[in-house]
Amino acid sequence: MDTPTHGLVGRLVARSIWPDEGGRGLVNLVTVTSMLPDVDVFLSSDALESLQTHRGMTHSLLGAALGAFAVAWVARRMGLRNVPFQKVYAVSLFGLLLHILFDLVTSYGTMIFTPFSNYRACFDVLFVIDPYLDLILIGGLLFGWGRQRDRAGGYRLGATVLAMYMGLNTAVTGVSLLHLDRWAGEQGLAMERVAAVPLPFSPLHRRGVVLSEGKWHDVPVSLFAGAGDAVEVYASALSDPRLSDLWAWRDGRIYRWFARFPVVTEAPEGDAAELLVRDLRFMIRPDGLGWLGALALEAAVDHNPEFMMRRNFSLLVKLDGEGRLVDVVYTGGSMDRTRQFNTHGRSAPRRETR
Repeated sequence: MDTPTHGLVGRLVARSIWPDEGGRGLVNLVTVTSMLPDVDVFLSSDALESLQTHRGMTHSLLGAALGAFAVAWVARRMGLRNVPFQKVYAVSLFGLLLHILFDLVTSYGTMIFTPFSNYRACFDVLFVIDPYLDLILIGGLLFGWGRQRDRAGGYRLGATVLAMYMGLNTAVTGVSLLHLDRWAGEQGLAMERVAAVPLPFSPLHRRGVVLSEGKWHDVPVSLFAGAGDAVEVYASALSDPRLSDLWAWRDGRIYRWFARFPVVTEAPEGDAAELLVRDLRFMIRPDGLGWLGALALEAAVDHNPEFMMRRNFSLLVKLDGEGRLVDVVYTGGSMDRTRQFNTHGRSAPRRETR
């Protein structure tokens, strides 16, 4: 989830607990700590390696427990001197855990068990940027602030609507999984993996992902209409023998660990081939978005005609005429990572390209 939304969540929840002016310090503390874990975006300047650092230690349960001590120590010296350390620590921990919770409900993945495990937990409830959620948070804060006689009731109403919205999205994901199970049965597919991934600006729609016999099925799902007919099928990147050398190398291992639904497509060019490895979570699809999602996509394309060609979180793998790995380009942020190989698959010196 984006950092400003984390701050809004923290402030609304804190205001519903401490609505009076006397609790302003604790409200500010929760607001700051609910955004603080995202400092890990500054830990790496390399786009691919940042996959290992973002939502890692600062987003883990142990990291929150330890980090709360440092935050409480600073907070006690910057305005909360009269509040017992135990309470300041508990409030700091609450804000950090609130951040972790609202990252867990997205599909990106959060390493809550670091440093004991690099498992990426996720619950596929909300898209990482949700304008409806932001409206609820801002509306709740304004409503509580505007009720001079009953601010507590105003803030708590906003928090209640927030909880109801979270419940609605959880239900949509659950029902979407039932739709996918029914769809797979009708198609005669044996599901090896299944997920209902949130879509941008479309809380009542999900991107259904079904793995069966080495192929990923991309199925648009609507809460009321069920699974759509416009199904796209992709070969699994993990089942392609041409990529075996890639997965044996460090960058390939990082990407394989990060990607939940890795697919591969190819674009032959003469004696060589280019394989594009992508994660279905980040592939743009125009249908199945809902009315607001469709409007947002149309606006994005009007602003940038090449928007649909974006390849976020992808690997462009180049092979020579004999199918050996020659070059790999990772695209995932402001900086792309390029690795060249000799004909024996060993990597040459790395170069970074902006």
